[in-house]
Formats: sequence, structure tokens, C-alpha cells
Amino acid sequence: MNPFKNGMIGGVYVVHARRFTDRAVQMKAQLGKLDIPFEFIEPYDADVLDAGALELFSDSKRAMTRGQKSCTLKHLEALRKIVAGGYKYGLVFEDDAILDPQFLPELEKVVAEAQSINHPHAIYLGIGSNMFVPWRKLRRGRRLYEAEVSRCAEAYLIGAEAARIRLDWVEKHKMDRPVDHVFTQIDRETGIRMYWSNPATVVQGSMNGFYFSTQEGGTRLARLWQFKLRFELQRLRRKYIYRFFQ
Repeated sequence: MNPFKNGMIGGVYVVHARRFTDRAVQMKAQLGKLDIPFEFIEPYDADVLDAGALELFSDSKRAMTRGQKSCTLKHLEALRKIVAGGYKYGLVFEDDAILDPQFLPELEKVVAEAQSINHPHAIYLGIGSNMFVPWRKLRRGRRLYEAEVSRCAEAYLIGAEAARIRLDWVEKHKMDRPVDHVFTQIDRETGIRMYWSNPATVVQGSMNGFYFSTQEGGTRLARLWQFKLRFELQRLRRKYIYRFFQ
């Protein structure tokens, strides 16, 4: 059953930088086609971050760009909305998410299977940086696999309880790494369990060459075809070779 109509997914949020108007158009088209209502998370754009927001970060171990800090703060804002709504699940996208044609039917299966999980958790729906469930762990008909790390944060499900735990952690600690890494750190320290969906049904357009990436130095000057080629070669290695040895 459609999880957006039966109350299983109570809110959908797209982490978005206002200047990326092409991404906004693409997300509206994708989610509109599936009749999925959503809200853009637009506060904390990189060019308007104030000292109070930046106080949440520590660069003692590694330097973070303003773009990475902005992205992290927007994810935290999405978590606040999920907590405020008390949702069984909220669904969070980044604005460069590209949805597979089977996104909605696969999501229905993921949410149905997740009903047996009775502890705080997050479910990663995207492919991340070509991160695949090892072949030896795959089971016919199964969609969810517990993992030791998050995938990238292009698309994930999280409930109000787990979202609150993450926000409580942030109140007591400074962050020094990008959002997917800080989520892994939080979840390991607090006992939130991480699950990967298989098949993954979302890919980051800034990683596969659909968009320019703005998160890593030098990326904006690279040609899109170079990113696409690199991404596809990495996918071939990790999906059809590395998985056999994990």
C-alpha cells in the first residue's frame, strides 16, 4: 500500500540550496509525477550562515567547506520537522537525487518489511558512492540489510525517535565531518541501527554526472562526462567484482 497515503510516511523533505534552480525543477517533476507531497528545506544556505550556526562545527580534525556545513544544517532541520511531526517515518532527499522508475513500488516493500524493526533506525534508499550489499548477504525477497555505516544521505527514511536521538547528540557535541559521516558517528555512539535497501532506488546526480557537484574542491570545473565515466566504472567494479569478496 502507498506509504504516503496510509500514514507510514508522514513528511517528505528535500534538502535544497536556493541557487540550484535546476535541481528544484527536477525534484518537483520527479515527486510530482509520483504524487508525493514534499517541502524544500531552504534555511542555512552556505552564503548566509551566521556565527551561531557555525558554532556547531569544529574543524580541529579536518576542514569542512561552507557547503558541507550548510548541507549538514539543512539535514538537521529536516530531522527537527520529523520530530515535531512525531512521524513513524520521514523521508529526506537531497536536491540532486535521481529516482529510479521503480522507486515507489520498491519503497512500499521497504516500508512493509521495516514494520518488523522495533528499535531506533535509519534506512538508506540510495546507492551512495556505489555502496552495495555483499552478495553473500543477499536473500531472495528481502529488501533491508543492517550495515555498519550509512550510505550517502541522498535519500533515507528515519522516524521521530531516531531523529530525536541524533538531535540530542548534536546538542552535546561539535561536528567535524560531512553529514553522512557524522550520521554514522552518531548512530554508532547512540545505538541507532543503519539499514541499506536492496535494490537501491536513488542515485546522486552530482556523483553520476547529471549535475555539477559543489561539495568537493575542484569538482565544479570538471566535465560532466568525466564524472559519469568515473561513476560508471566505479559501479561496475563495486557491483560486479568487489561484492564477491566482501
